[in-house]
Amino acid sequence: MKKYSILFLSLLSFGVLKAQKFKKVPESKLQTSEVEKHIRFLAADELMGRETGHAGNNTAARYIAEEFRSYGLNDVNAGSFYQKVPFEFSYQPENASITAGDNVLKIGEDFLLMNGGGVHQKNVEKVHLPYGWVSEDGSYDDFEGIDVKGKVVVVSLGMPDSKGFREMLAVSKRKEEIAKEKGAVALIEIFSAPIPWGALVNNFGDGSISLKEEDATDFTRILVSSETAKKISKGLVDALDIEINALSKKSAMSQNVIGMVQGSDPVLSKGFVVLTAHFDHIGINEHAAEGEDYIFNGARDNAIGVAGLLSAAKSLAAKPAKRSILFIAYTGEEIGLRGSSYYAENPLIPLKQCVFNLNIDGAGYNDKTKVTGLGIARTGAEAEITKAVEAVGLSLIDDPTPELGLFDRSDNVRLAAKGIPAPSFSPGFTSFDDEIAKYYHKEADEAESLDFAYCTQFCKSYAYAARLIANKKDTPVWVSGDKYEAAAKELYKD
Repeated sequence: MKKYSILFLSLLSFGVLKAQKFKKVPESKLQTSEVEKHIRFLAADELMGRETGHAGNNTAARYIAEEFRSYGLNDVNAGSFYQKVPFEFSYQPENASITAGDNVLKIGEDFLLMNGGGVHQKNVEKVHLPYGWVSEDGSYDDFEGIDVKGKVVVVSLGMPDSKGFREMLAVSKRKEEIAKEKGAVALIEIFSAPIPWGALVNNFGDGSISLKEEDATDFTRILVSSETAKKISKGLVDALDIEINALSKKSAMSQNVIGMVQGSDPVLSKGFVVLTAHFDHIGINEHAAEGEDYIFNGARDNAIGVAGLLSAAKSLAAKPAKRSILFIAYTGEEIGLRGSSYYAENPLIPLKQCVFNLNIDGAGYNDKTKVTGLGIARTGAEAEITKAVEAVGLSLIDDPTPELGLFDRSDNVRLAAKGIPAPSFSPGFTSFDDEIAKYYHKEADEAESLDFAYCTQFCKSYAYAARLIANKKDTPVWVSGDKYEAAAKELYKD
């Protein structure tokens, strides 16, 4: 009996010691009122949903920058907390049409112009290929033995092993290049993803926004609905009349907001832990009826995340960790991870100096006793993150919906693909149930619907996790065999 008493006392003492350590760091004293202030401002109606390229998004960026300044963070971009990110709005040409036999296809209703200077040709022959794809090693080639010079190439969206809609869209630029190299007049992709065509038109029609490309081509790429594809199917018509003018484009500017805290250790401070969260949301519902709520406030997605980032910034500035910390609030996540994509290609700190990225993103929560980790077990800091979550009285669970591929659908994947271990840290959800769906990308996602006490626990645990990782003696690494391990070996090879 005495042995069990000693064991119990030892465990109790260990738990007390852990609690005492947490109470000594600034994040343990984080006030709910401060977390609530951040979320209420960012999710306010006046910011009109923080849509990238619009005034509310810029206001959110300014708020974050001034918070960074007030905490004493260092800038890393020539005196500014901003990394300017160039975007452009695209507008569909008027009166564009494709004639296929007796069918006249109309822009918007049947197809969208996704890129290019347009085409004005009659009776142009078309060629149907599976994807219009050629692999880098040449082992897969849809064009082998087929002449497409002067013809329109009709293909399915994506490539043979595409997983998910974003990945399908991501390879379209490369498919343009291939079709152009082969001498095609235009590329028509058939949209077959399980998303309503109307939703696609809303996102990629008039006023759609994307990163501005300095080397953009004028090659014409057209996206048609699956229903429209039947009207131009192989064997039904052999040629098309195409009358499409160029896309109209208007430049716009947004910004990632970036600050830094220098580490305290003379050796470890040369490395950086990168903390990230996106601050943009999806704007307003232009189709709302008069008198209805039309603002997508984005309290859960991702004002909570930005509150976590700001909480970590204040705490780690007050008491720096051994490694340096880079804080990035990304723009453009909701339009295809654009801000993180731009940063990954234009880093302000060399990527090889960045040893870890802990990203916050989420659709909401349905379990206030938990934090949900996406990829935590893959990325070498599970012990530290678990300790931080438990320190605030919560428990850490692994991704409950691996079939959704959430790890690769948020900003963390841009640095992960470069080789940096980069999991996501999300409010507690156990499934995508009605509680999540009620708020995800809905007008109902307002600050008033949140439990701010839980949000404060979440922010405390995130800041403490960042500190523990930054103080970790050994550098976190991908687990052996992870799909991003090869990129890590290439990034850190020196």
